[in-house]
Amino acid sequence: MTTNPRGRERRSRLAPWSARLAELSVPVLVIAAVAHHLRWADATSTFAVIAMGFVIAAMAVIMAVAALMAIWRSGQRGIGAAVSGFFLGLLVLTIPAIGAWRLMSYPRLIDVSTNPEDPPQFVRALADRAADDVAVVNPGPAEIALQKSAYPDIVPHRYPVSTAGVFDAAKTIVKQRRWVVLADRAPSEANQTGRIEAVAVALLFGFRQDVVIAILPAGDGSLVEMRSAARNGAHDLGADAERIRKFFADLDAALQSDAG
Repeated sequence: MTTNPRGRERRSRLAPWSARLAELSVPVLVIAAVAHHLRWADATSTFAVIAMGFVIAAMAVIMAVAALMAIWRSGQRGIGAAVSGFFLGLLVLTIPAIGAWRLMSYPRLIDVSTNPEDPPQFVRALADRAADDVAVVNPGPAEIALQKSAYPDIVPHRYPVSTAGVFDAAKTIVKQRRWVVLADRAPSEANQTGRIEAVAVALLFGFRQDVVIAILPAGDGSLVEMRSAARNGAHDLGADAERIRKFFADLDAALQSDAG
């Protein structure tokens, strides 16, 4: 029995490399996520490693396409590795693809408030921010106009409930969402205003957004104002408005349930 000396030459060289690169992109992104969650890496370094992971995934897809074309033309072996590299690479690239879609779909804001002309102020968050984080600056006229145009539903909410009752419901929601509470002040007889300052940590890569909730007395009830601001980047991809919107949806439901 003889072996074909050209058997090795008939195997695509690009196919296994596409699979290897696609597989490599996953631990690169995992390392970036874990390091940033644990604060072993700052935001700038994390962005760089994430970009590297996406570039590796893109190279895997390009190599897979080239390998599949060569396999189709010449009958080389390695279609399994090429298909694996193609689909795994595409799966990884869905993350930046979704980010690009949100970049085009949402306004360029990193600070959203229910009262942009006079937003609740951050206090403890200023000391908690890292040196490379974006500085907290109240929105200017352009940002205020952009927010009002894009998010007309982001407004203060009134409730026929005492500030103490609203504070308790709000704090429960913050705890359920696993936001890191930096400071809170419950309403008292001397001061009916309540306040919660917290940090929301993104699940995927651990990027942080500061949140402040102000609960103010308003007649026989309460007025709730909220602000959410990203610590990194030049675009929040709509995350701040979504956070405020979902918080108020939960708060509405909680207070309606209590009233019922």
